[in-house]
Amino acid sequence: MLDILLVNPSNRLSQFGGVSEYATVAQPLGITMLAAYIREHKSSVEILDAEVLDLSAEKTVEEIVQHSPRFVGITAFTTKMTAANKILQLLKERAPYIKTIIGGHHSSAIPEETLAESESDFVVKGEGYKPIIDILNGKKHSIQIAQPMKNFDQLSLPAWNLLPMDKYRAHHWQTWGIGQKNSFALIYTSLGCPFLCKFCSVSVVYGKRIYRKKTPERVIQEFDVLYNKYHTKHIEIIDDTFTLNKKHVERICDLLIERKYNFNMWAFSRTDTTDPYLMEKMKKAGINWVFMGIEAGNEKILDSVVKKQNLEQIRRAVDIAHNAGMNVGTNYIFGLPGDDFETMQDTIDLALELNSEWSNFFMAMPYPGTEMYYTADPKDLPEKWEQYGFFAPNAKPLPTKYVSSQDVVKFRDKAFETFFSSAKYQDMIEKKFGMKKYIQDMLKRKIGRIYDKD
Repeated sequence: MLDILLVNPSNRLSQFGGVSEYATVAQPLGITMLAAYIREHKSSVEILDAEVLDLSAEKTVEEIVQHSPRFVGITAFTTKMTAANKILQLLKERAPYIKTIIGGHHSSAIPEETLAESESDFVVKGEGYKPIIDILNGKKHSIQIAQPMKNFDQLSLPAWNLLPMDKYRAHHWQTWGIGQKNSFALIYTSLGCPFLCKFCSVSVVYGKRIYRKKTPERVIQEFDVLYNKYHTKHIEIIDDTFTLNKKHVERICDLLIERKYNFNMWAFSRTDTTDPYLMEKMKKAGINWVFMGIEAGNEKILDSVVKKQNLEQIRRAVDIAHNAGMNVGTNYIFGLPGDDFETMQDTIDLALELNSEWSNFFMAMPYPGTEMYYTADPKDLPEKWEQYGFFAPNAKPLPTKYVSSQDVVKFRDKAFETFFSSAKYQDMIEKKFGMKKYIQDMLKRKIGRIYDKD
């Protein structure tokens, strides 16, 4: 009998509505790493990635029952909890003899609430390595609290062989001018973040200000396997901030440059860690895109969320990356504390000025575990977990003192159209990638928002 089946739920349509074809479909790297750890400890494990297979909750439960595991472990971010809860409910009805475990960001943030709501037998708070082994070995505590792993170099490589690696889909903009959208993988070189931005939930799983990294030699082993075994072209380095440790990044880049793998990669950088020499080194290593959390175009709003950056830093960082030959991605958030229509206009004005190769326009969501969640008026929180999704048709961001939740959504969608419709942007994209018509076609697709009646 299979000891445990690890499951990544699917809710693609409820999260992306009419633009789901543009959404990336990435490996569930967390449970892929967990599967490798479980195998190390002599238990049998398989992975069911319902997201990449686009399985409904009903189909997912059918697959689970066919695998006949002793345990099912489900991973879920807040936006996937509606789907996860549905799977757990149906599984309890169909096969109550299968014990269930739920973990991930959401469970780590509010474990007691998750246990009460989900009908799961066990909830894991934090990194699931040791708790899963304890549960498999008979530990009975309903809520398992994990301590952060100290040495990631001791872990086996992710169990990529348990995934349909040829089905994952890169970010569409990452493949511009290259193609091969279904040759995509994730890698991390460090976990955690020493910063405490009010809107971020990173510390929920990894702990506040905890930052750990793999050795470059351990990291390159993963690149070696992705290149030689899976022939991967596009890679996302999912570190919360890849550029935090300059020497660490330089060594990884040197190892990649030596191998001449010619990956097409992207990574995150803070504006205050965007160093000219480092950007040039990263570009030589195949990191062609760098994303930065700009968040807002107004100094007071940046200060309100403890972002610890200013507009001068932002402009300088974007210039540095462009001068190194990088494509730049910029992330903006509407509805941050103190935002009004004027400050949100400052944000879209900055986006138009910077004119980066791609821009994400998000909304301030009070994810469980963040300061915004605990300080929000309960009546302002979403009623359904999928409403925490930025692109969900029924998304419900926090209102501010000056702007309603619905107006934040409407402003975000208008900002998206304004940016991607601009002649300055479209001409730049046509010159660099020949993708002007692609952008124009993309603009015709709508999320399909559902607005409550005023």
